[in-house]
Amino acid sequence: MLAVIILAAGKGTRMKSPLPKVLHLLAGEPLIIHVLETALNLNPQKILVVVGHKAHLVREKVKAYAVELVPQKEQLGTGHAVLICQEALKDFSGAVLVLCGDVPLLSPETLKGLLSLHFREKATVTLLTAELDDPTGYGRIIRDGTGEVVKIVEEKDASSREKEVREVNAGTYVFDKDFLFRALPQLSPENVQKEYYLTDVIALAQRAGKKVVAFKTPFKEEILGINSQRELAQVENLFQQRLRAKFMAEGVSFLQPETVYLERRVRLAPGVVIYPMVSLRGKTFLAEGVVVESHCDLKDVSVGPGSKIRAGSILEGLVIPPATVWPK
Repeated sequence: MLAVIILAAGKGTRMKSPLPKVLHLLAGEPLIIHVLETALNLNPQKILVVVGHKAHLVREKVKAYAVELVPQKEQLGTGHAVLICQEALKDFSGAVLVLCGDVPLLSPETLKGLLSLHFREKATVTLLTAELDDPTGYGRIIRDGTGEVVKIVEEKDASSREKEVREVNAGTYVFDKDFLFRALPQLSPENVQKEYYLTDVIALAQRAGKKVVAFKTPFKEEILGINSQRELAQVENLFQQRLRAKFMAEGVSFLQPETVYLERRVRLAPGVVIYPMVSLRGKTFLAEGVVVESHCDLKDVSVGPGSKIRAGSILEGLVIPPATVWPK
């Protein structure tokens, strides 16, 4: 049995935007939707979304999904955010996966690997880690001489020696539900940020003699979180590269790939040819053999096989028949 908690209450002060952080767009969709749809791939029994800053806006974006919203009236840290989910999970028994709503690149395959390790090892806590060339900003994974995870130290609380550690916490965890909610009331805000850190549960588990294991992913870009507009742009660039690579592997030709913008719901058939400076948005579908010339912007457009879209076309909501040159 699996329940998922998605942490989405933060304001995202460093974004310097009136929008809640999780509603910023990546490939045309809010960050929270990317995380939600990844979670749904795991077939959980329950998904909880912790909301706080401008919760009504987040509620509107996720209303089409079978999720339960849990309001966090005061942002007192990640530990507090998970603790307030206790009532919603009172009748649930099993593993609890905690995800961050601002980490949109995590793949279902990575999370399945994390869960598989947790169940195989019969662990109480399993955390996702990665080794970064520049770990600045991330909590560090502290291991003992045998390689066992002892604790996670947030950067603001880390010593100079601990900051040299390059294995970092991805902010993604699997917990045994019963242990989790016994441990959370023991947390203390004795740290630089005066918050209740979910990461402190790892040290509590170790002291209680519980099994703590780590799943280190080789796909370190997957753990990238978004805390600023610069980081959002970096993740957008990675996501666009992923989309273009996927389509090229399926037989789509991009004459100058880095100049083409794609949104997540776009579908392209084999044999499509895309010229430079093209934007494909919404639920646009290009059938086999379609050619889109330069400087086009297509949103929610369906183009039939063998058609050509002339340079400079700006189209929305159209259905273009097969073997058509548009505009005629």
